[in-house]
Amino acid sequence: MTATIDAARRVQKQDVRFATFHCCPACDRILSIPEIIERHCERCAATTNPTEVRERAA
Repeated sequence: MTATIDAARRVQKQDVRFATFHCCPACDRILSIPEIIERHCERCAATTNPTEVRERAA
């Protein structure tokens, strides 16, 4: 199944694909995976509920 998904992604147009990031709503910084899991931003030292941000993949 993974090979099928990879093949479909290669066929898909670049302008349709998106990259997903999680940002801290307090300081608007992209969070690392440990920060998302712990729900704690290291930059502003706040407990966060990460918000999903989608940007076009380059």
